[in-house]
Amino acid sequence: MSHYRIIQIAYARAIQKTGKTDFFLDTYTEMKRKKSKHFKKPLKPIPVEAVGLPNSVRIGYKDVRIKYVRPDYKKWVMTDCFGEYDYRQNIIQIQHDLCGQEIANTIFHEIMHAAVQVAGLNQEKAPLEKPEFEEAVVNQLTNVMMGVFRDNAWMVDMLKDQLEKTDQD
Repeated sequence: MSHYRIIQIAYARAIQKTGKTDFFLDTYTEMKRKKSKHFKKPLKPIPVEAVGLPNSVRIGYKDVRIKYVRPDYKKWVMTDCFGEYDYRQNIIQIQHDLCGQEIANTIFHEIMHAAVQVAGLNQEKAPLEKPEFEEAVVNQLTNVMMGVFRDNAWMVDMLKDQLEKTDQD
C-alpha cells in the first residue's frame, strides 16, 4: 500500500472521529513547527543483489529499473507489501527473499501499476483515479493472468514468437 493511500485512510478516519476537515493541516503545521521525526527524509530499503532476475523492464516509452530490497522491520520500510512502483523515481522495488510464484506475481503486479501510470489510467477523471480502484484492478488482473500463464505453458512462447513476426513473414 502506498504512503499516499495510508495518508488518505488516516485522513478519512480523522474526519469521521473529529468531524474536522482541516485536521491534517493543523497537525501538519504543528508537527512542522516542532520539527517532528515524521517529516524527516523518507527511509530507503536496503538494496540486495539478485542473481538471475531482471534489473529493468520497458513499459511503453519508459525503461523502469527493478531493485531487489531487504525490508527493514525496525523502521517499517517495505514491510507492508512485497513490492512497490514509484513513478517519480521510475523504479520498481521488490522484496529480495520472495520465491517462485510470489516473485513472479509481485514483479508482474508492479509492472501492471507502471502500465496503468504510463497509460494515464490513474489520472484525474480517468477510470482508475482512486488508488483503491487501481489496486483492486491491478491485483485482480495480475492474479488472473498469472493463472493463464501457469496453466497454458504454450501462451508465453506463442506470444513471443508472434510478436517477433512482421506482416512480411
